[in-house]
Amino acid sequence: MLDKDLVSYIEHFIFPKYDSLYAHGLLHIKYVINHSFIIARDYDVNLNMVYCIACYHDLGLLSVDMNREDHAVESGKILANDYHLKKFFDAKQIEIMRQAVEDHSGSLNRRPRNIYGEIVSDADRDVDIYTLAKRQLPTSIKYYPELVTFEEHFERCYQYILNRNKYKFNLWTKNLDILKMMDRFRCDFLDKDFAREVYKDEWNYIEKEGLKEKFISFYED
Repeated sequence: MLDKDLVSYIEHFIFPKYDSLYAHGLLHIKYVINHSFIIARDYDVNLNMVYCIACYHDLGLLSVDMNREDHAVESGKILANDYHLKKFFDAKQIEIMRQAVEDHSGSLNRRPRNIYGEIVSDADRDVDIYTLAKRQLPTSIKYYPELVTFEEHFERCYQYILNRNKYKFNLWTKNLDILKMMDRFRCDFLDKDFAREVYKDEWNYIEKEGLKEKFISFYED
């Protein structure tokens, strides 16, 4: 059972900080929270800590000029320096959470320093093609303005994921549910016609809602 006061604080004061992020906004944060809880079922861990880590893990993107290499460390600093968290956690727990947030990147070339870092790292993986389409297309629209048509953006997104998947990422916890999701994701993505339909549906939603200009001019990721 999560501490209701902790949840209230995060929902009222931390979640709104993600309003200027889209690919790493609340859709992504809640995705990581849910997957963190799935993985945490296998371990004797503090669920308030698991929740807090997931909620803070990408906040650094707001303060490092979108330097993806530094955002995890910056996110850890933000968590550690939030004096409100001292109402819910002791100094040792806050240090464990800081380390976990710092170690959450899937491209980390070493094992996270604690089980909480392993949980959030595995929960942060892209294992759902529908969520990935919602995150990838806005990023492509924002950073590749020379691309105009859906097919151009889809091909760029598709090739990016294919190239990324050439590199081996460790799944630290070996959680069976996440592994099954990863297998399903690979099948869905490698079926290019199916992937195109998923991305096309999201593209149509973006156009219907008139979101392209907002991706370019408002969102920071």
